[in-house]
Amino acid sequence: MATRSLEKTVTITVSIVLNEAEQKLATFLATSRYQNARSKGIKDNKIGDQSNIATDLEGMAAEIAACRLLNVYPDLQTESIPVHDLITSKGYTVDVKVTKYESGKLLAVKNKIKNPSDFYMLMIGTFPNYRCAGFASRYDLLCEDTLTDLGRGEGHALHQSDLMPIGIWSKMFN
Repeated sequence: MATRSLEKTVTITVSIVLNEAEQKLATFLATSRYQNARSKGIKDNKIGDQSNIATDLEGMAAEIAACRLLNVYPDLQTESIPVHDLITSKGYTVDVKVTKYESGKLLAVKNKIKNPSDFYMLMIGTFPNYRCAGFASRYDLLCEDTLTDLGRGEGHALHQSDLMPIGIWSKMFN
């Protein structure tokens, strides 16, 4: 957490609106992955009370928005679920999380520690509009200090004020 003092000095709001092609791609990938995962009996680990397909669409759309922000390609496969949502140009893995709540937190299920990404990115919004709220390293998010119960079981949570802004993160890791 040595970078926290730097985080407070730079605030950049970065928003993305998916274009028509990106919206169609997000819908196709979300539907295909949803059907594939359910046919294989893979449990959906969503935390909210929204439908599974809505969860998958928001997640896929946020991943595509994140890829555009970081200038990397999304994983376009549909046969299996990728372990990490994206890989930066420097080789770091990123798990993209999304919430529709403007003051939402970066959340991760408790079992994320089994196969963690290097970083976790919080996107705020609803299809097709998103903004990047910031990043946390696996060490900052997946620790005992962040365990909390938001009413659906224990998981990891960080406030947006505890996240590294995209401007600082990109200079260091992308």
